[in-house]
Amino acid sequence: VPPYLLGQKVLSVNLSDIAAMGGMPRFALLSLVLRSTISIEWVDTFLEGFRRQARQYQVDVIGGNLAHTQGELILDVTVVGEIKRERLLLRNQASIGDLIMVTGFLGDAGAGLKILLEEQPINAKRNQYLLNRYFLPDPRIEVGKILADSDFQMSLIDVSDGFTQDLGHIIKQSRVGAVIESEKIPLSNPLRLWCSEHGYDPLDFALSGGEDYELIFTVSPREASSLQKEIQQKTGVPVSIVGEITDGDRLHIRKNDEEMVFHSHGWNHFSS
Repeated sequence: VPPYLLGQKVLSVNLSDIAAMGGMPRFALLSLVLRSTISIEWVDTFLEGFRRQARQYQVDVIGGNLAHTQGELILDVTVVGEIKRERLLLRNQASIGDLIMVTGFLGDAGAGLKILLEEQPINAKRNQYLLNRYFLPDPRIEVGKILADSDFQMSLIDVSDGFTQDLGHIIKQSRVGAVIESEKIPLSNPLRLWCSEHGYDPLDFALSGGEDYELIFTVSPREASSLQKEIQQKTGVPVSIVGEITDGDRLHIRKNDEEMVFHSHGWNHFSS
């Protein structure tokens, strides 16, 4: 990963954690654990990318640490955010009958990572788009703020480890089930075209790819439409209704009028 883009990404993925609770980011701390072979030029370029992202989201970088290692490079970021106490949005507030909504498109970043790992040629605009979605995630800070400013009960999480895996956290902590309509999963045209060319199912990337850093939230049907319109009008970010919270404790996927239990899989930091 080019250091300038890496500097932006390591801050963005942490900003997304703040967005996923409806908060506004305020401060960041950055700790670097570096090998002595890392050049000053690499570090300067990385920090330039980090500072650019901090300026864009009005985050003050207030400190951190620097240490040496003979092992792998470690970039450790902490972000401090702020929210009204009564509007802290958590994962355990989903209710039976709520609609499941998601911002943006799913699966692009997973496809971008595959292009990168397989060293596929970047000779098409769609390949560059997918790579950009992997390199430059867009934390949905403004969407999170709109959700927090509403008076609606909801659960909220970001898509870091995979859509079904992260939705699974809402299901588990809210003690509910869910049904997802596969045809309603938002897929970008570049992902569809790339998957068609390479013989992949875009749903595989959308459901389990991870690193999209979109927001999943659940809200009552009577409030979903107005919230959807407000987000799209104020931020330009598309919002899709992809399913419904049900009783039970399982995640089901409905495809071609058939419903099946889906055993969510995505990135697990301790077993993957």
